[in-house]
Amino acid sequence: MKKHRIKKRYIFLLIAILSINIGFLIYTVNVGQTYELVDIVGYDRLDMDAIKAETSDSSVLRIRSVDQKLRPGDEMNYISVELESAGSGDCTLDLSYPEPGEETKRINGQFHFRVLPFGVIYNIDQQSFSSVWLIVPLALIMIMLTLVVLTVTFVQKLVRGEFSYSMAGHGGVILFLALLFGTIISNIQSLTGEGVLHSVDDLLFQFTISGNVFLNATNIPMLLLAAALAVSNIWLILKEGFRVQNALGILIGVLLVGSMFVINISNDFNSAENDLEYYSQMIIHTGVTFIAFYLECMLISTVFCAVASTVYRPAKDMDYIIILGCAIRKDGTPTPLLRGRVQRAFEFEKRQFEATGKHAKFVPSGCQGSDEVISEAESMKRCLMELGAPEENILMEDKSVNTYQNMAFSKKLIEQDADNPGNVKIGFSTTNYHVFRGYTLAQKVGMTVKGLSAKTKLYFFPNAFVREFIGLLWEKKLYHLIYATLLVGAMVLFSLLLM
Repeated sequence: MKKHRIKKRYIFLLIAILSINIGFLIYTVNVGQTYELVDIVGYDRLDMDAIKAETSDSSVLRIRSVDQKLRPGDEMNYISVELESAGSGDCTLDLSYPEPGEETKRINGQFHFRVLPFGVIYNIDQQSFSSVWLIVPLALIMIMLTLVVLTVTFVQKLVRGEFSYSMAGHGGVILFLALLFGTIISNIQSLTGEGVLHSVDDLLFQFTISGNVFLNATNIPMLLLAAALAVSNIWLILKEGFRVQNALGILIGVLLVGSMFVINISNDFNSAENDLEYYSQMIIHTGVTFIAFYLECMLISTVFCAVASTVYRPAKDMDYIIILGCAIRKDGTPTPLLRGRVQRAFEFEKRQFEATGKHAKFVPSGCQGSDEVISEAESMKRCLMELGAPEENILMEDKSVNTYQNMAFSKKLIEQDADNPGNVKIGFSTTNYHVFRGYTLAQKVGMTVKGLSAKTKLYFFPNAFVREFIGLLWEKKLYHLIYATLLVGAMVLFSLLLM
């Protein structure tokens, strides 16, 4: 089994993101010790002597200058108060000036500031600081860098036929970040009016709306998917009988519709009658929205990877072809499903020999069930010999009781048979809906394989997608749990700050 090495591109990505954040912090400390407060006064210019500005604590915040400027574009006058930090703590700035066009009336404003460590001035009222405008450009750069690195990895896996839960996870994160990037780009101009971030509110709003935008866009497809999963499972149960795994699609469909219902009923939290109701609805809405957003991205990626694994065409250079077993008939002959797997393996080996002159050995894998007269491996061996495969090219593995053992036990058998076990090319043949699962389980036993897809009824597919989606979540459960917790926690915090 090869040792896992961190790819250079991931090291580059980590260094780039750390460098961007460290650079931003250094820049913030350097420029953040001064802050320009802008207060629009209108088209009439004021008498500078009538403008009064004073801080509540000059040991925390000092006034460097008070000026009156003309804003480009709309030619409006504004008062510019430039502040500098003197020490840490909270401080207020009192600003007053004559109301334009009035001789006796004055406008009085009080602005609240907090001087953070290293002297960075934070405007509490506007949730702003001097380098806040850099956040969105840097966030977009970091998202783009991550997208490029993950996309390169994803495409490489796709081209090489390296299908796995890791690949599906990559695809889900790519989709998630791409949608987030698109949402920020499409909304920032209308949000700020000038395409420039002015406050933390602007940034938080960008991230908060991205989940809702995606879910609103996918409501109809997800409802159709929920209906298709339910119909598919009902059909599957009628054909194959009721088992928990045959009802997974119905469960996912109910969860999809349920999440939409929860999001919709909790959406109007601004009309809550009290703080408890407001906080409860807001947190539920934000949490469910982003969990649903994340999971939908993972589901779409899983479906894509599962479909891609069935259409992938491996090179004709196999040394061994494992045939994954399933139930046989009472008389010991293969079911149509199993015969399809055997036929696919045989046809591939035949075409490989015709094209390259290289034979591959078959490894039919599967034990004898309690209600079966012979083992699945023996049934497949007989079928292969009927098709014309020589007996000496067939290695039976008749101990395995599930797909994981199919792969694990077949690997041991191949290692015992091969002259150079570390340099053999291994394929496996199974039904199309089962190919992606074959890849993931082969990876778990440390075996590199290429899948051969045999056709079957369409009603198997939706449930297979759901099963692999659940497998992705379970296989990477710690990763998803940490990511979802951070995501929901951040979004809830953002929503509270926005309030």
